[in-house]
Amino acid sequence: MEEVRVEFPLWLEFSGLPEFLNSKVRKGAWSVFKKVVELDCSLNIQPGVVEASIRDISERTGLSPEVVEKCLVGLRKKKALACFVPDNFDEKALIRVKTPLRTPVSSKQLKKNHPDLFPPGKDFFRYTDEYIPEPEDDETLREIVDLYFNCLGLKMNLFILDELRLLRQRFQLADIKKAFETARRLEMKSLRWVMRQLLAGEKKNGKRKKKKRKKTV
Repeated sequence: MEEVRVEFPLWLEFSGLPEFLNSKVRKGAWSVFKKVVELDCSLNIQPGVVEASIRDISERTGLSPEVVEKCLVGLRKKKALACFVPDNFDEKALIRVKTPLRTPVSSKQLKKNHPDLFPPGKDFFRYTDEYIPEPEDDETLREIVDLYFNCLGLKMNLFILDELRLLRQRFQLADIKKAFETARRLEMKSLRWVMRQLLAGEKKNGKRKKKKRKKTV
């Protein structure tokens, strides 16, 4: 029998992030960040979106849900994560590690400091080396931003833009349009409401597919 294990990029432990996040965000922030990275590594070949409830992360880190929520918000402010944090601890949060990830000790310096740990051929650093900047002419993202302005309001900041990028990466454009139009029709001026509608709609579609499979069996 094989034991299920998690993977984690070793370089992050030597990057100065553990001390930086625990001191500049709050105690426990490194544990939350590390768990997000572990989930990302297990789910995505390339850095992508992680879906997990605050309660799930709480159980995996030994921190209370309240502390996990504060850590996620703090990690977002320090630009370590982009995330949608729901009101309910049992609802899914959408989280993505920001790339290129800024660390107190750069990947270049780490190669010099620890040549035994990161020799040539083993010196690939996830979240920095594979960073691909977003194209400035991303028409899909621009369309989603326009939907936000037209349906929800004119308030915009870096956190909102990160959440819109999460939408762009995670959901189909047709579903995003439908959710925004529903929000405008119901006069729901909340991006959080749109996000919850998208997640709920996906859950319903999953149940429908299961029912169809049962009928065909």
